[in-house]
Amino acid sequence: MAVPPKGRPAGSAGFTWRSFFHQTTTPVFVLGKGRRVRYANPAWEALTGTPLDDALGLVCSARRHSTPLAKALAPTPEALAGRPDKARRPAPPLKAGPPWWDVTFLPLAGADGLYGIVGSIAAVGERVLAAERNIPAGVMAARDRHAGHFTFDLLTGSAVAAERFVGQVRLAAETSAPVWLVGEPGSGKETTARVIHHAGGRRERMLVAVDCGGLTPGLVESLVWGVGGLAGSDRVGTVYLKDPGALPRDAQAQLLDWLTDESAPRLICGSVRAAAEEADAGRLRPEFHAALSVLELRVPPLRERASDLPRLITHLLERNGGPTAIDPAAVGVLAVQPWLGNLRELAAVLAEAATAAGAGPVLRDHLPHDLRVRAGLAKPPPEPSLKLDPALEALEKRLIRAALARTGGNATKAADLLGVWRPRLLRRMEALGLASGGREPPDSTTDQGAHAPRSP
Repeated sequence: MAVPPKGRPAGSAGFTWRSFFHQTTTPVFVLGKGRRVRYANPAWEALTGTPLDDALGLVCSARRHSTPLAKALAPTPEALAGRPDKARRPAPPLKAGPPWWDVTFLPLAGADGLYGIVGSIAAVGERVLAAERNIPAGVMAARDRHAGHFTFDLLTGSAVAAERFVGQVRLAAETSAPVWLVGEPGSGKETTARVIHHAGGRRERMLVAVDCGGLTPGLVESLVWGVGGLAGSDRVGTVYLKDPGALPRDAQAQLLDWLTDESAPRLICGSVRAAAEEADAGRLRPEFHAALSVLELRVPPLRERASDLPRLITHLLERNGGPTAIDPAAVGVLAVQPWLGNLRELAAVLAEAATAAGAGPVLRDHLPHDLRVRAGLAKPPPEPSLKLDPALEALEKRLIRAALARTGGNATKAADLLGVWRPRLLRRMEALGLASGGREPPDSTTDQGAHAPRSP
């Protein structure tokens, strides 16, 4: 049997890239400029369960209406910017197969920009038939959809702070060491913890978030060590403690004993201050700091990711399930805000704007008035008047209208309710413009009789 020349696939008369990829057992696919599938090898067809003829032309995007396969193969922002990248994605729902894919993207640059992308897939986890899984298929699908919201794509960006941070998060996901996340309120500490969990080795089990400052110590103790608590469950893969320094020191010692055990879940903590600062202030036990903050990552605030704002806006709109289109003028208004509440504040503003927009795109007028005032596009509301006479007249009008409404327009009964003479009420109505020409609204026949004296 003749040995083929070096670098040439067996059975081929000459080197062609199709025959080269056809021989490999690594699932390989090629995307064109528009992120459409142009080629996939037999190994890719076997892994995805999709014939190439059915996949040709598929637009690989993470849009809300994209298929699970299109979302799994969607290039990352880094790859679309021309830089090689790798992402862990939930595998599309199949009858059999591993639940996760590590997808590597290799951009191909052309004279006029990005020419295409070559991708490869590495399946993560053991191949298990769906019939043998203990978790119902519907629950698995819901879990995979949830995990799809917490990928590295959520953290990547062109800002220097984002690039450095996502590299640190990737490193944290590859280890099982405890992580301490430092960041301003609303900057995304819990979101980062979920990204680390879903990309790590314990992704098959659940993440439990515990708000140490929002729960009483007794509730925290019951949640962890009570009947059916976290300490007795083998389904917990990661525990996220929000502000662990808020716990009493004896509770911290109990957590330390549990979480340093080899069989315990992974620990990720989130705080506005570094672990060393918490320990120096006496809020955190020194041994807790030493054992459970091996990796300390700073979550960048939104103001340091200004260049990533358009992508973050699109992602948050898609996550809310509302309109994904936003007017550039509205983006301009959002870009000049200080965002003291960071991503949490941005998400709340976009949710409100999407509700106002309905099925249409989010426009500048859909944004809250105070944001448009801060951007110089609207006038602030006038200061309330402190003059006494206009305030008293406004109050008098409201009372007279209420009395007339309650009595069906009967001035006599309204005067009784107000405790004044009927003539005085009529004079005040004329002075306040409530009765044209000094005439009162029509009274009932009961108003024609004698009147008892009333106090002026």
